[in-house]
Amino acid sequence: MDNFLNIQKPNIENGLISVRLNGRINFIKTSDLILLNSDLNYTEMHLVGGKKIVSSRTLLLFEGALKPDQNFIRANRSQLINVNHIQNLIFSQKSKRILLSNGEIIAVSRRKFPMVENHLKSTRL
Repeated sequence: MDNFLNIQKPNIENGLISVRLNGRINFIKTSDLILLNSDLNYTEMHLVGGKKIVSSRTLLLFEGALKPDQNFIRANRSQLINVNHIQNLIFSQKSKRILLSNGEIIAVSRRKFPMVENHLKSTRL
């Protein structure tokens, strides 16, 4: 029951995810989530407008909850990104990176890149 109160699967119809913060349950639009960063057993959420929220739940829990939304992909071991906020893919000989709408540049792991690339090809014209 504790996990249910802290984060539940987003309601696909209204695109909300609930997160418990400071004794309150807050509802966040999944479209406002740009990036989720793992920090051990905490997750830092970067939102539209520059706001950041820290949750005591793991990135894996958020990934499972956001999976039905299909707009979130794992870029590397510690970051989950909203594909709707991808501005550019940046390629170099040694790395592949993503520029997000908030200006952050995220490294994409070699292992995750094919999945990221396939997802982008299937969702973009």
